[in-house]
Amino acid sequence: MTTIVEVSDEDILKALLAHEDVSNRAVAHKLGVTDRRVDAVRKKVGLPPYMRGRRPAYSSWAQAFTEQSEPVEGGHRRWTGTREKCGTPVVRHRTRIETAYRVAFRLHYGREPEGKVSQSCEIPGCVEGEHQQDRIMREAQRAGEAA
Repeated sequence: MTTIVEVSDEDILKALLAHEDVSNRAVAHKLGVTDRRVDAVRKKVGLPPYMRGRRPAYSSWAQAFTEQSEPVEGGHRRWTGTREKCGTPVVRHRTRIETAYRVAFRLHYGREPEGKVSQSCEIPGCVEGEHQQDRIMREAQRAGEAA
């Protein structure tokens, strides 16, 4: 007797995000679904297509960031590039890896962020540089609210 197990889109998404770089075929094989279904989930949530082989070499952080993100409605920016296992968008340039949030902050404000970078907008995962804040900016904002 064969037992049929329903695989949800959430299960497929978890498998796609469980490894930094995983193919649709690998996820489909693991979960017992079609490659086409995995591709549909990947597109639905805005994950970039799987790239076989060597990844492109970028000439700068700005190029790496720009080519892996796209502007969306309302002045926000969506990440289309690589993510860590936990889903955090990351930028790779040469031998270094940084979160897309830190790179966006540095490109927009022209300085290194102090402490953790967090979003100032309500759009989950927005990587627009203007929508990133560091510790100094958050402390200044709190001081202004307290005054």
